[in-house]
Amino acid sequence: MPILQRLLDMNRASNRLFYRISKRDHYMAVYARLLEEAVRPARTIIHLGSGPLGFGEVCHVPLEGKTIWAVDPDEDALAHNPSPNRLCASGEAIPLPDASVDLIASEHLLEHVQDIEGLLRESHRLLKPGGRFIFTTPNFLSYSGIATHFTPFAAHQAVMRMLNRTDAANRQPYPTFFRFNTVWRIEKLAQAAGFDVAQLWTGVDHPTYTGPIPGLHQAAVLAHLLLDKVELLAPFRLTLTGVLVKK
Repeated sequence: MPILQRLLDMNRASNRLFYRISKRDHYMAVYARLLEEAVRPARTIIHLGSGPLGFGEVCHVPLEGKTIWAVDPDEDALAHNPSPNRLCASGEAIPLPDASVDLIASEHLLEHVQDIEGLLRESHRLLKPGGRFIFTTPNFLSYSGIATHFTPFAAHQAVMRMLNRTDAANRQPYPTFFRFNTVWRIEKLAQAAGFDVAQLWTGVDHPTYTGPIPGLHQAAVLAHLLLDKVELLAPFRLTLTGVLVKK
């Protein structure tokens, strides 16, 4: 419908305006840039919580000659991963030797891990001295993180069932625990596990949940710009992207 299309176009224009004013990269662009810097010298890499996603879809540098382990406890999701090296395992118990890995990369996983201390201990065991753990994860203290945490899991399942009927996908929701998902928790737990926090980036991108709703979407864009521009609000931004280095 022409009117609906014009409204959606107006909301898309608001998104473009957000990036012009904020001059902030999308959090996945930041994550990819951090990965590319770490991947070049690395020989052995773990893509933790990979699911069906090939590592080459998030890291855009040549991967020839590197050993990349796709690790995920979901056997069905892992079966669709293109990596020749797949391990069906949780992040707390990965059957690889001590100090055998240069880099561990993880996107959209840590919010789902209940035993985050166990995952950090296992990552520290696997990494060589100076090895890096690079991650991106939602911020629990953001409005979207709080909403996600307090929405009943049954509601997440219902939404996924509806989306799967719409496009014949097979998305599976996973429970969220947010044990590592504030600036302060990352710094505290990483240090306790033997890591230095080399970088920790708080991100704001354009609002997505209000995309089809004119008026509300423009208000959300203004709220996101406020989060972006006021540094005191950094702990409440939407995403946390970081680099941990094994001491």
